[in-house]
Amino acid sequence: MVKQATFPRILRATLTALAIALTPAAAFADALVDNVTGLTLDKDGRVVRFTGLLLTPDGKVVKLLSAKDKRPEKLDWRADMKGRVLLPGFVDSHGHVMALGFRQIELDLGSTKSLDEAKGRIAAYVAANPERKWILGGGWNQESWALGRFPTAADMDAAVSDRPVVMERADGHALWANSAAVKAAGITAKTVSPAGGRIEKVGGQPSGVFVDAAMALIQKAIPQPLAKDRNAAFLKAQNELLSHGITATADMGTTLDEWMTYRRMGDAGNLRVRIMSYGGGVDDTVRIGGTGPTPWLYNNKLKLVGVKLYGDGALGSRGAWLKQPYADAPGQTGLGFMTDDVIRNLMSRAAMDKYQVAVHAIGDRANAQVLDAIDELAETYKGDRRWRIEHAQVVDPADL
Repeated sequence: MVKQATFPRILRATLTALAIALTPAAAFADALVDNVTGLTLDKDGRVVRFTGLLLTPDGKVVKLLSAKDKRPEKLDWRADMKGRVLLPGFVDSHGHVMALGFRQIELDLGSTKSLDEAKGRIAAYVAANPERKWILGGGWNQESWALGRFPTAADMDAAVSDRPVVMERADGHALWANSAAVKAAGITAKTVSPAGGRIEKVGGQPSGVFVDAAMALIQKAIPQPLAKDRNAAFLKAQNELLSHGITATADMGTTLDEWMTYRRMGDAGNLRVRIMSYGGGVDDTVRIGGTGPTPWLYNNKLKLVGVKLYGDGALGSRGAWLKQPYADAPGQTGLGFMTDDVIRNLMSRAAMDKYQVAVHAIGDRANAQVLDAIDELAETYKGDRRWRIEHAQVVDPADL
């Protein structure tokens, strides 16, 4: 028997729309969730309605009950949900679990409507956190601010100039830094934009915005989070997912540190969402999985299934790789991260070990590159490979 206090935790996972497993007969169950307006699907896709469900101590649904079914008399725990609706859990097909969590414990600019509002929020956060040597956060979007340009280091310096501040763009493909952060990273007018990245400049000087691969120039100077920080971020992300009824997610670009965070959570019995992990590039994927995808771990809560590759950046930061120049930046067509040979080699290396391949491609030039690679590789790697393209926001009709 489990303690009564254990079941509310199980219920939260269940009533935020736990994916329901139908079994023909009730096994031993310790908990009853009763008086619900329940709807799910059977194996043939037909709607099944129920008013109660029986749970095992580990949160497994063992039987659905209709209004006519007799309820067990001896239970450790019972909840009367007073007719609330209960549905199968949502599966997020493309998420970034740890990024979501860190946004919960750092400064979130996602709701800001102007540059001045963002600056005010940054200044207030700095004043409230005098012990933080680096101020980190994100969520900004210059389009939401109707700014007509990227923000600059000078803009942020007006809010905070005495310590480094770095804010990630809403799409995760650009960083906005103040002058203290740029100096700490050793970036000057002579610093060259790396392949697949762009240092935004004003008057020949770094402006304070770093796009895609150029983000690493700033990130290398930022102190890495401790294991306890990663644990805290994961728990925040998990609660956020469950609060929206998301009980499973594909985690795109899992690093080795992030995988070890999930393992720590699983070892401690704190893993309540199901994570289908795609390693961040071939190197981290092989370091995690070795010879191929892992088995399901922690009672089917965690599995490495594939590899995540990046073909280009994002539209909002002009990193999406286009066939024609951007209308508001005639000299730019975005950033292609890999040559045709490189992307084929990486996809082939992953496919050899039966990892599912998922490639981020937003611009029409990037989508064409990935489609051409799939056309070629599909001749060698047969079977249900289900090659994935993530986002595919701009696609040439010829490539459709």
